[in-house]
Amino acid sequence: MADAGGERIPLRTQIAVYGSGAFSNSMANLAGVLVPLWAVTFGVSGVLIGLVFGIRHVLPLLLSIHGGALMDRLGTRQVMLVFAALNALVPLLFPLLPNVWAAICLQAIAGLATSMGWIGAQTLIGQIMKGDAAQAGRLTLSLRFGHLVGPPLVGVAWDLAGPWGAFGVMSLWGWIGFFAALLLPKPDLPDGKAPVRVSARDLLPRWSDYVAAFRMLAIPAILFIAMITMLRNAGNIIQHSFYVVYLNDVLGLSGTAIGFLTSFAAFVGGAGALSVGPLVRRYTPHWLLLITVIGSVALIAITPLLGSFVLLAIAIGLRGASLGISQPLMISILSRAADEDSQGTSVGLRNTANRLTGFLVPVTMGGLVDLVGIENGFFLMGGMVVFLLFLAGWWAHGQPEIAASQ
Repeated sequence: MADAGGERIPLRTQIAVYGSGAFSNSMANLAGVLVPLWAVTFGVSGVLIGLVFGIRHVLPLLLSIHGGALMDRLGTRQVMLVFAALNALVPLLFPLLPNVWAAICLQAIAGLATSMGWIGAQTLIGQIMKGDAAQAGRLTLSLRFGHLVGPPLVGVAWDLAGPWGAFGVMSLWGWIGFFAALLLPKPDLPDGKAPVRVSARDLLPRWSDYVAAFRMLAIPAILFIAMITMLRNAGNIIQHSFYVVYLNDVLGLSGTAIGFLTSFAAFVGGAGALSVGPLVRRYTPHWLLLITVIGSVALIAITPLLGSFVLLAIAIGLRGASLGISQPLMISILSRAADEDSQGTSVGLRNTANRLTGFLVPVTMGGLVDLVGIENGFFLMGGMVVFLLFLAGWWAHGQPEIAASQ
């Protein structure tokens, strides 16, 4: 058992939190290998392919705050179970409906399901583990298992069994996440208090939840995390979309090779996640976060300069280490800045920022690819994001609350 804020966390609870987080979050990585391979079979334009990638983030953009508020109000476990089941069912519909517009619709649903599972796992780090940086690091390490095993598994399935085999493996992966969520502890109820009854009205978004969430941006630490989240995710979106297209169409790498590169990044990222505890004792978390995010974006932007598999592996490995360090820092800083009763809402706010980038980046980069080619698209998109990261750092340097944390 592990301690969090003086409380001992049962091993079953740790397994449930880390397992549900790993198998929900890594669905995006599996989709990041399969969906680009699936999309290029339609022979459509770069903008339309970008829409296939970007639409995955539209519903989470609109509903993440609502989902986080539901977790605060109705219970995190209940909400996670619903979306975990959806996560497992949707992949089978891709090969059943081999059409670019069907792929766009399914991507939208799958993106929401994956997002809600990941929001739930982060919320539990705040609710159960009190925002402990070491626990957040262990959650991030558990994600790396999914990132390490999942992408090469579906890549091999694609090469050997085609779309049905690959999306079938993805569905089984989602079911494992569902059973992990079943192990989550049910919420404790005060003596004599009945469980919360859920009505149809409770499931509808509330304007007051959105107002409360956006008011949290008045807290400099939360605003900083929202900005960094958006820009960090830009690199992730490039990796899960045009990076795969470039490796497959331009360099001619197989699905298996692409899956290996993705899993190698996850393997190195695990070491990065384990190093967070010692690093935050020596360096300021906010600035360590900024530096690692800049590095992660720059390392994906230089992809067209890397002409060999070895150089690609080195770059993606270093990027994985940067991501492994930055992710638990974001979770820990955010959970400590938010009140105990608004953990889900704060995570929903961060996820909203995440998904805004997730929609804008692939569509924007798709347009750039059509205009200047895929190689220059990497350079232009990456350069813009790194520039904005430097602006975010300049802003943070002038904030007394963030400076006081040094």
